[in-house]
Amino acid sequence: MINEKIIIIGGGVGPMAGVELHKKIIENTQTSGKDQDHFHLWHLSRSPDIPDRTEYLTGKININPAEGMARTFLLANKMLTAEKRLAVGGVTCNTFHAPKIFNVFKDILKREAPDIKILNMIEETGKYIHENFSGFKTIGLMSTSGTRQAGVYHEILNKIGFKLIEIDEHEQDELHDTIYNQVWGIKAVSPVSAKAKKRFENYAETLIKKGAQALILGCTEIPLALPGKSFQAIPLIDPVYVLARALIKEANENKLKGATINLVE
Repeated sequence: MINEKIIIIGGGVGPMAGVELHKKIIENTQTSGKDQDHFHLWHLSRSPDIPDRTEYLTGKININPAEGMARTFLLANKMLTAEKRLAVGGVTCNTFHAPKIFNVFKDILKREAPDIKILNMIEETGKYIHENFSGFKTIGLMSTSGTRQAGVYHEILNKIGFKLIEIDEHEQDELHDTIYNQVWGIKAVSPVSAKAKKRFENYAETLIKKGAQALILGCTEIPLALPGKSFQAIPLIDPVYVLARALIKEANENKLKGATINLVE
């Protein structure tokens, strides 16, 4: 279908998150069962060219990850030019959406690759929460220290009337280590280690006790540790799932399957 947009995944941040987005796009695409019904999808994972987002936001490095991710999409743009097609793309990293990174990335593409529409995963998650959990007041968030420091979810959810809560600040370093630990963290070990899984279950329990009515899994690898639709009857909100459906809707709305909302029965 020539009017259908190509989907581009800006992967490699982390690599498994890109795989999960690719998988969720396939799972949420309406087809007749034929391979040919699926999207033209370019999953580009170029991790060595994209520095750590939290290290940049906390001043440990001075190379903006926006530049490497932009190079990834500019490579895709060369293919788009050859095919004379339009595209929609997204990046599978919550921390990457901090304005200090995401705005630079988007400005580069607006200037050099205008045929690629970029979706903002955090904004799409805010829309999803507003549309599906309007009766809730308090949303819990688990994320990297970079995402927490940037306050991207606070900004989005506060605007639409939700209170966002996180674990106590003195526990944040431990949560961050559960993502990044080189021996047992969720970025380093696949499948997820028992230690990392147990820690995220504990963080979820803490947020529920603090009043969270739903939980945002605000690092794209956390769903690997908490893979269900709910935890202790509390809905789990996976931004990767939200982004997958938003990309499909933008590429060809007719191919979007009916939604499975994480509502408590």
